[in-house]
Amino acid sequence: MLKLSSHIIIESDKTWEFTAVHDCVIVEDTATLTDTCELKLPRHITWEGYTSQYHKPPAKRGDRITVKLGYDGDLKVRFSGYVRRIDAKTPITIYCEDGMFLLKQMKAEPKAFKNATLEQIIQHLLKGSNIAFKLIDNNIKIGNWRITKANVSEELQELKEKMMLTAYFRLINGKSVLYIGLKYPFDNRKKGKFQHGKNIISEDFEYRDKDEISVRVEAQSFDKKNKKITYEYGDKDGEVIKIRIDGLTAKELEKYAMQVIERYKQSGFKGNFETFGVPEMSKCDMMEIHASDGNSGTYLIKRNEVSFGINGYRQKIELGDVISTNKTE
Repeated sequence: MLKLSSHIIIESDKTWEFTAVHDCVIVEDTATLTDTCELKLPRHITWEGYTSQYHKPPAKRGDRITVKLGYDGDLKVRFSGYVRRIDAKTPITIYCEDGMFLLKQMKAEPKAFKNATLEQIIQHLLKGSNIAFKLIDNNIKIGNWRITKANVSEELQELKEKMMLTAYFRLINGKSVLYIGLKYPFDNRKKGKFQHGKNIISEDFEYRDKDEISVRVEAQSFDKKNKKITYEYGDKDGEVIKIRIDGLTAKELEKYAMQVIERYKQSGFKGNFETFGVPEMSKCDMMEIHASDGNSGTYLIKRNEVSFGINGYRQKIELGDVISTNKTE
């Protein structure tokens, strides 16, 4: 029988290391800016020789934290970030966030851009920091843009909401890298295979054909002369997706709207499934799925909730974009 293994490292004025944890829940999601980790430590754990049952833990907000999980001593880094807050009640609970924690503390320097690219805006927002970033798509035009938010995280959220972008950190070769763009990245992703009756514990899938998905995009832009341009594309009675991108021509706006529709109208499964802790999967990775109804396909991971502790080691994975499908007739 496989034995659960863990290694928690907290770095502050000194370094604390724990090889036991009561419960751990890690949530990583391409739809949100911030990945989170919640740790419940064993009741009788010690810090610097003091029993945590009677003393406030010496760790504090902003300390670096690394969480390694696995079976039989074969450990993989599942989370790297910072302590957001600590609940000192027994059992001690540590709430953590990934690299976005730093961007929530980083002031966004106000600036007005004309006909800006995404790269120009991100370079300005991260100026003077040591935070690495990668554009998922090259040459994304943002148009006219004014930075008004208090911190960099809020400004990224504004870009997400108004420009239909994604922004999140990925752990690449042990280093946190901020990814920003329209689609899933193609680099640094592995592939896992999951099959009903083998390593799919439970599944909640719905198969939908592309023709059954009803979506309409309502796009608008203000050109260089502040003239409003609008374009609608898709199904008349479909779910409405509204986008605004200033500084584009009518042709550029039309192309952008059609790309958005293509992202949403894809045949395949929607839903999630539960599997064991290995193979270790992360958001943006690829999965080959063989479901109980005989349908199969390859998908990207939109969201993964990792749970580890007294109830075992599990992953609850939500399917993202479709790579390919094989529908059973």
